[in-house]
Amino acid sequence: MIENASIIREKRKSIKITITQQGEIVIYSPFGVKNDKLEDILQSKKNILSKKLQQIKSINNKYYKVINREYVLLFGKMYAIIYTEKVKKATFTEEYLLIPTKYKDKTDIYIKKSIREIAQKILFKRVKEIIQIRSEYNISKLIIGDYKSKWGSCDNFGVIKFNWRLVMVPPKLVDFVIMHELTHLKELNHSSKFYAMLSNLFPDWKESRETLKEYSFLLNLY
Repeated sequence: MIENASIIREKRKSIKITITQQGEIVIYSPFGVKNDKLEDILQSKKNILSKKLQQIKSINNKYYKVINREYVLLFGKMYAIIYTEKVKKATFTEEYLLIPTKYKDKTDIYIKKSIREIAQKILFKRVKEIIQIRSEYNISKLIIGDYKSKWGSCDNFGVIKFNWRLVMVPPKLVDFVIMHELTHLKELNHSSKFYAMLSNLFPDWKESRETLKEYSFLLNLY
């Protein structure tokens, strides 16, 4: 298997194996570890890696048109990308994302700009709606940012950050991430206490957490 993997040797204590969204196996290894040992580790994880590769292949097939910029996702719905002279800026309609023809070579920039503007409005509005019901959760600051490995985060100062790409997933999953981060205002660690509190706020969190993994490809798409 190692002949099909990329090996990155760096200053680290342990071996880490990841699979990219393109289906490439990447091994992060400490200096000095021989290829034979890496091969043994890969073989021991063969079934797990094969399952993961199949999952990635399935997701890539399902969202092929999104990955290839033919469609874009917004709240879980697919919108066809249309290039036209009839608009001066990127605009969502009921079925399409219209982008001025002259910006065709800058599609990613305009997708990001359009969806980030929506995220800025909708996520602030949704959090406000929830806080009005759950007044015990006090946020000191809410930030919509650009992150490549997370949908949201919360720190011990009460600052909550959301990835602008969050509004690309279905509304229920948006609420799940919001509830997840609100729970961190009370319990920063992922302890049993944290999950007990999350269960009270969002009983279907386990199912939503698994479903959200399907959309992880979006984190590095634009």
